[in-house]
Amino acid sequence: MLLDARITNFDALAIDADRSAIDTFKSRNEHRLVKIKEYILNDDNLIDADTIAKDLFPTEKADVFLSHTHQDHDAVVALAVHLEGLGLEMFVDSCVWGDVYTLLQDVDKIRSIIPHKPNTYYYERVTRTAASMYMILNVALQRMIDQSELLLFLDSKAVRIEDYVEGRDYIGSPWIFSELMFAQMVRRRPRKTASLESFTEAVARTMDSALPPTARFSLPGSSYAMAAEDLWQVIDDVRVPAAAAIVEGKPDGTIFLDAFYGKLKPGAFERGLLGW
Repeated sequence: MLLDARITNFDALAIDADRSAIDTFKSRNEHRLVKIKEYILNDDNLIDADTIAKDLFPTEKADVFLSHTHQDHDAVVALAVHLEGLGLEMFVDSCVWGDVYTLLQDVDKIRSIIPHKPNTYYYERVTRTAASMYMILNVALQRMIDQSELLLFLDSKAVRIEDYVEGRDYIGSPWIFSELMFAQMVRRRPRKTASLESFTEAVARTMDSALPPTARFSLPGSSYAMAAEDLWQVIDDVRVPAAAAIVEGKPDGTIFLDAFYGKLKPGAFERGLLGW
């Protein structure tokens, strides 16, 4: 990863996009949730992490990783559609993973239920399955962040947990917490002249509405911040020049990235990675 930034007040922007474009974006990875269930529900009592990674997490191109809460899902996909129109390869984790809690419930109904006792499960089996899946998905998520050029944390009211301690910010999603913490520790890569290689993760990310929060996490800091309206202004500003600069049959995504970084005014280290 080269750089991460927090987009403030994302929910106030109310981004929209063509419905058919949104549906097309979502549909690209629908089959993967079905495939992960097949892996988990095979005849063996073994979840093979390497097999899942090789088959379901193929190498794909990605420029921007969008970190977000599921409550903002439609607006996030709309943003991804607009950025994709500028020639960027996007990764929206919830589009690929779906709902991890629903996935695990489906598995537990087959693997962990106690015979003749509806809605009653073997505790050890349930916890082991959940721990294994969370570890596989978290590592895959970190791979994706490592290989992306830019991580945008789309901050909104839905992300936060209110607290009476002045000056402290908390979030309820362990997945967002993991993404942002890893983004602060991951190695910083210089810009590549070609599109970046990335890993696509397949399967079940958390839907924050699936279960009430059971823990709160201090909100990790981001390297940079930009207001959502400023992000949208950058998008509007580069639409024409991006469309005019065609690379391999699509708009040149680096035009947006350069404009976005210029707006952020990155420090000397990041400017060196950018070759500026």
